[in-house]
Amino acid sequence: MTSVTAIDGNNRNVPLKITDIGDGGVGLSSKAELTVGDRLSFGLQLTGTARPIQVRARVVWTREYGTAGCEFLSMPPVDRDILREWLKGKAYVKKPLISV
Repeated sequence: MTSVTAIDGNNRNVPLKITDIGDGGVGLSSKAELTVGDRLSFGLQLTGTARPIQVRARVVWTREYGTAGCEFLSMPPVDRDILREWLKGKAYVKKPLISV
C-alpha cells in the first residue's frame, strides 16, 4: 500500500492509499467520499523505479467502507512503459511440473 495525495476535478486534495495496481487501473481506499465518475490526478512512486509515474484516473466503482476502483484515463507514454515493466517484474509464472 502506498499513500498519495490526488487532485480531484474540483482542484481539492484527496488523500488516498493505493491498494492494487494493474495495466488498466488502480484499487484504492480513502476516508474522503468518492463517487463514481470522479476524476483524480496523482503521481505514484513504484518501488524500485527512478521516478513517479503521473496518472489520471476515473472512479468506476465504490464501496461504503471507503474502497474504490479506478480506470486509467491517461498516462504519458513513458510512464505507461515504466508501469508495464514494473508489472512484468512483479508477475510470477509458476513453472509447470513435468512428469516423465
